[in-house]
Amino acid sequence: MLKNKWVYAGLFLFLFPMFLFLNLNENTSNTENTSTNLEDVSNAEMEKVIELNPDIFPMRIALANRYFEEFNYSSALPHFMYVAQNSEDLELKSLALSQIGWMVHDSGDTATSLNYIEEALTISPDSLLAKTYFGIILIQQEETRNEGYDILSLLKTNPILSGDDLEIIEEILSIYEN
Repeated sequence: MLKNKWVYAGLFLFLFPMFLFLNLNENTSNTENTSTNLEDVSNAEMEKVIELNPDIFPMRIALANRYFEEFNYSSALPHFMYVAQNSEDLELKSLALSQIGWMVHDSGDTATSLNYIEEALTISPDSLLAKTYFGIILIQQEETRNEGYDILSLLKTNPILSGDDLEIIEEILSIYEN
């Protein structure tokens, strides 16, 4: 009997994170109440699932982006680094490198930030995020301002760009139009 309890406990510990991940993954396509809404899952809960299953890259990215949006870069960085170093998904790897590049830029190291973002663009040349960060960083430097302006101007015409991103790009372009 005791042996069965341990088998069931082990099975539960293995299956629960998988179940949670699958529900989080299907969140946007499943309209039933049985799916887990990512907004209802705390950072601590996500950290625990990731601790048990380190290669759940989409969940790592979701958690890292939460931290990123809060400017909690010290918590975001390890997750983005893990994805950049371990994921075979080129889009996730490019996204992680782009976010790392932006955090490094925010810390004041433009040269290193550009290395990360250029690597993201090498992996995924069509990455809107990497191109946007690249353009913003270049437009801020007097010697690369024209190149940055051209990149952002071209991005502005991309039909995939969200309305919020378009507003940000237009605002940045208007600052440097003079």
